[in-house]
Amino acid sequence: MTRRVLLALGVCFSCVFLWASPTRAVAPAVDEAARAESRQAQPIIDRAITFLRQAQDEKTGGWSVPPAGSPQPSLPAITALVINGLLMQPGVTAADPAVKRGVEYILSFAQPDGGIYDGILPSYNTAICLSALARVDTPEAKAAIGPAQNFLRNSQWGTASPAGGKEAPVLDGVLIDADHPFYGGLGYGNRGRPDLSNLAFMLQAFADSGVPNDDPAVKRAVAFLQRCQMLHKDPAGKVVNDQPYAKSSRQGGFIYATAENAQTIGQGQSFAGSMQETLSDGAVASRLRAYGSVTYIGFKSYIYAGFTPNDPRVIAARDWARSNYTLAENPGIGTDGYYYYILAFARAMKASGAKTIDVTSYASLRNTLYVTPLPLQTSSEPFKALFAAHGKVVAVTNVVDPVDGGPNSAALVRMATDADAKAAFDALNGTEVNGRKMNVRRSIPGQFAGPREWRLDLYDQLATLQQGDGSFLSLDDRWMENNPVLVTAYALLALQNAAR
Repeated sequence: MTRRVLLALGVCFSCVFLWASPTRAVAPAVDEAARAESRQAQPIIDRAITFLRQAQDEKTGGWSVPPAGSPQPSLPAITALVINGLLMQPGVTAADPAVKRGVEYILSFAQPDGGIYDGILPSYNTAICLSALARVDTPEAKAAIGPAQNFLRNSQWGTASPAGGKEAPVLDGVLIDADHPFYGGLGYGNRGRPDLSNLAFMLQAFADSGVPNDDPAVKRAVAFLQRCQMLHKDPAGKVVNDQPYAKSSRQGGFIYATAENAQTIGQGQSFAGSMQETLSDGAVASRLRAYGSVTYIGFKSYIYAGFTPNDPRVIAARDWARSNYTLAENPGIGTDGYYYYILAFARAMKASGAKTIDVTSYASLRNTLYVTPLPLQTSSEPFKALFAAHGKVVAVTNVVDPVDGGPNSAALVRMATDADAKAAFDALNGTEVNGRKMNVRRSIPGQFAGPREWRLDLYDQLATLQQGDGSFLSLDDRWMENNPVLVTAYALLALQNAAR
């Protein structure tokens, strides 16, 4: 199989991250053909930018703006994600008309308390807007940075209340001090249930806007990060996660939060559910399962907090990623939050300084089929129906007009189970449809060794998901990922982080 076919099949590579120091970069061991392939990122970026420019709201200058008269609050964070991606493009500055209007839209939501939001999700919106404004060299943007930083600090559990109280905040009569599972965390709203995602957006915003890693808010954040890592003790026996749900766990990856709500404090929360884990003492017990997106943001957050590559907490997260490396899905939860995962992956890898991945083996997604060439005059729905007759179809990607795609146009078909994939393969491989004989392939396990560039894997994967108008195919509607602007902004930022 060619390298591109393997990637199109959703190959999952186990990997070892190679670290680059600030003074000596790791030289990727790739040939000139691979280097030439990396330049294919720019057309993908250009098409995404074209789509986003066309999607800008003419009246307000924002993106994904609620209709006039709608009771739905605005989410300036979506506009900020787009602006951040645009400003990472060489040659695009704050003077760009689309950027200028987008920044004005963001700043229209600046509140007296320093936050940037429209009534809901104040921490989430403020953090993402802060990251974007940090790239804008205008007096108005600069003036909003300090207040936004302070708003986030004051919203973190473990600080004095925004009203100026001198004691740590109290929840239901319980002091939120360093021993409390909420300590150091950040939620969607002021004093809301904290989670790793919002905390990571804050730490990303602090890094983008120049907050040093010895800032007290960053140091408090480390306590919450550790309590989201499924690692009871490091190899030296030092406790990392002191919560009962992590007792004797050695997964190394991260979960979403230390509680699902105020009534389950200390029980933890993972959208990947639970797993039977062989613990450090040899016993087998049920533990919360770590998963992809939060593991990468936890890994990245440790780096932003000043941890070195040799820190055992970083090594544990890195080892989890080695065993679960894939760009075909959000490992542990499938297509849920897929594009959020892709952005988390790209930012984490860039933050680590890793240029290459030393591939030792791969585990392919056996329920994914690779189909070429596509039958003439077959659009997405009829094409999907061909496979749905033989099992449940989860997603179909990259179905293109044969006039544009040519005789070698291809598609990925994700079936619900291996059995469904086998049934579709047996029934359709070699079948003639509209004058074309379909070649349906299933993945074949294999072994590879040697360094590869994660950036190329990212480019190839996103190329299979980009649609003709430059947007990216929605794989799931969870966490707003049925919004084409949001998923395209996530993908653009991931590509920009990989390419710059």
